[in-house]
Amino acid sequence: MSFAVWLAKLSGARGEILRKAPGDVNKHAAMGGVLLSTAAVAAVSAFFALHSVLRLPVVAAAVAGVAWGVVIFNLDRMLVITMTRGNGWLLNLLAAIPRVGLAVVIGSIISMPLVLKIFEPEINSELVAMQAETTQRNQEDYDKAYARITELEAEESELLAILSGRSSATVADDPDVKAAKSALDKAEEAYQAANQLAQCEFDGTCGTGVPGDGESYRQKKRAADDARNARDKAQSALDEVTEKVAKRLREGAATDTGNAQKRLPEVQADLQRLRQDREGLERRGTVATAADTGLLARLEALDRLTEGRRSGAQAHYALFLLFLCVELLPVVVKLLSSFGPETLYDRMAKRADDASDADDKLWADRDRDLEADRADQKLAMERQKLDAQTQAHAKTTQLVADKQLGMAMKAIDVWADLARLRTDEELDRWYREHAGGDQRTMPIPRVHLPHTGNGAHVNGAHVNGSTPNGVPTPNPS
Repeated sequence: MSFAVWLAKLSGARGEILRKAPGDVNKHAAMGGVLLSTAAVAAVSAFFALHSVLRLPVVAAAVAGVAWGVVIFNLDRMLVITMTRGNGWLLNLLAAIPRVGLAVVIGSIISMPLVLKIFEPEINSELVAMQAETTQRNQEDYDKAYARITELEAEESELLAILSGRSSATVADDPDVKAAKSALDKAEEAYQAANQLAQCEFDGTCGTGVPGDGESYRQKKRAADDARNARDKAQSALDEVTEKVAKRLREGAATDTGNAQKRLPEVQADLQRLRQDREGLERRGTVATAADTGLLARLEALDRLTEGRRSGAQAHYALFLLFLCVELLPVVVKLLSSFGPETLYDRMAKRADDASDADDKLWADRDRDLEADRADQKLAMERQKLDAQTQAHAKTTQLVADKQLGMAMKAIDVWADLARLRTDEELDRWYREHAGGDQRTMPIPRVHLPHTGNGAHVNGAHVNGSTPNGVPTPNPS
């Protein structure tokens, strides 16, 4: 077998017809070569996908790639073989649509790993940027999830300051003292303003402009005195509040220290636990981010590379369409060839199929007739068997009836003989009783039955102590 014939058979051509149509060998051999090429591309694509993305060993990836190539070859061969000539180009086109759709799906699966392999350097660089962005997003999420750590750290610092004495509360920080101090400042400002107006009126530099102790001066002097009294009252209130707050702080200093000593271990334990949880989560996140280099990540990196980059997008789609056309080529060529005139191979194949169909129909008719004859013969045999059984049963029934009749007749004869014998015995006994010893009188003759063994036979019937109807047999002695 030549290599061309072998390729032709791979494409689905029938060897017995190719021998009669050698001119069509090259056409089918070309189709077989296309199928092998597509399968080889699929095997290489699977090898790159398994070795580069899944990190399988070379040998394992090669074996899996070859297996995938065989699967694709069988699918393509099935698509090509099942596409036959229909009744017209429209029917052929409609029949080819699902096959072309399946070929598009297979081509997409095959082309993607090859495209990823060709853009591998750019994809690796983009993966590093994507991992950095993921790390940054994770840190923000960690900060939100563990915001309690910041609060505990501030509380820990405050408790340590209380225990060390650096954060003892002061009188000036008390809200009541601050309010009293603010009131005193306002009263002081009011007094200074009123006193300045009174002095200005006394000097004649403002107000009425008349210097000396006049009515206007005395009014402003009284206002200044009232402001001074208000300031003095505010000062007294400040002093009183300050004394109370100072006393309260002195009494509460010991309590704050004790509370801080109790609270600090709890805060430090919670803080340590949360820090360990966050460190473990960050460690796992880092490992997961570094390992996120699989197929989906590479596809996302490829989309980001081609997004907004016209040249990258064109190169991507060009490669995708190239490998897609390689996969579609067998189906498209087979579809186009169905629109052309029939070749010698097509006509011979059609005639061979028609002849096979006619032969199959002939043999089917013959088998059907044979089955009908066998059924009729079986029915006749069953009927004959049933008739024979019916006749045998009737004959057997007649024989049984004849035998039963003969036995009944013999029984009647025996009974009659026994009854006659019993009658003779009774007459003889009566005669002996009534005749007495008169020797002149002759005895009544008796009927003797022949003896055989333990019983007697009368006219062929066996008698042993009783009659057929239950009458006892008389003793002749």
